[in-house]
Amino acid sequence: MRLLPVRLVAAWSVEQMLWSRRTLAMVPLAAAPVGLALVYRAAVALEAARPSSAANVFIGLVAVVGFQLAAPLLALVYATGVVADDREAGTLTYFLTRPIRRSEYLAGKMLASLAIALLLFLPAVVLTYYLVLAPVGVEEVGARFPLLLRELAAAVLGIAAYNGIFALAGTALRRPLLAGLFFIFAWQAAAAVVPGTIRYLTVSHYLRALLPAGGLTSGLAGLGAGQVSTAIAVVALGVITALSHGAAILLFRRKEL
Repeated sequence: MRLLPVRLVAAWSVEQMLWSRRTLAMVPLAAAPVGLALVYRAAVALEAARPSSAANVFIGLVAVVGFQLAAPLLALVYATGVVADDREAGTLTYFLTRPIRRSEYLAGKMLASLAIALLLFLPAVVLTYYLVLAPVGVEEVGARFPLLLRELAAAVLGIAAYNGIFALAGTALRRPLLAGLFFIFAWQAAAAVVPGTIRYLTVSHYLRALLPAGGLTSGLAGLGAGQVSTAIAVVALGVITALSHGAAILLFRRKEL
């Protein structure tokens, strides 16, 4: 696989997606933690909340609103369209008649969907951090900075895993969006409470192991009994990412379009 065609396809796709109606619709979803952080900031200013619990508030907002809702939905919306978008726009034939291999085309599209999802989600996490912790003081903001880095690293790993799974669905299925919604809101939700090993077939189970303890995340961690270690979670998410992206490329190379 050549890197230049991958980069060119990715750059073109990012430009197309960045200014699309889809992205305009996704901005409020990505910014949901920021909006709630503003509500918290207003509550602190009105002395309706204690700023001393700011770190737990940040952890809870990112865990519940960010990782449970915004991150998987962003990956779903962009990754399931890696092939369908160009097919509907009539540009798929153009790409495949150029001197670009199928694997390079799909790799570029998947890289673009991942980049857009991260571009929307990561700044929202950073803004949430500063909005929530700023009332406490500069010292607290600096002392808790490793917490922000951990959340950002977890976001990259989690969205990359979701991106691969949903890109594979977009390549293999006629209705990948419905399948993705089922995976997020039915499969992962059920796996969190059903006893057994089914939870190991979800992304959210490994993400919980990466989230810092405290606040609302204590309840989230309790949903997944038998939580894995941080090292195992990182490896598992890396394996999911590699296998799902690789499977999508192999399937696309053999698929009749």
